[in-house]
Amino acid sequence: MGYSKSEQETVLAFDYEKNVWKAYSTVPKHIRKLMAIGEMKIIESENDKPICVQGVLSEKQVSMKKERILSEETKEKLRLKALAMHQKTD
Repeated sequence: MGYSKSEQETVLAFDYEKNVWKAYSTVPKHIRKLMAIGEMKIIESENDKPICVQGVLSEKQVSMKKERILSEETKEKLRLKALAMHQKTD
């Protein structure tokens, strides 16, 4: 069952002295990503699946970026471009 949605959280804290990110998560999607990119300690598991992890990530493993918001016109152009590229590969 894991944690209820209202109890799920992911916390990233930057340790400036060590130049690393400390990560803690009970969000299933974030746990899968963290396990794939770093060495995470499993704090809790259920049915052999981690439901709570913590670990350390390098500064380069965490990035922040501005959200990309596309207009409907841009979305359509990208869709047509991807469709054309897909048809070339067939």
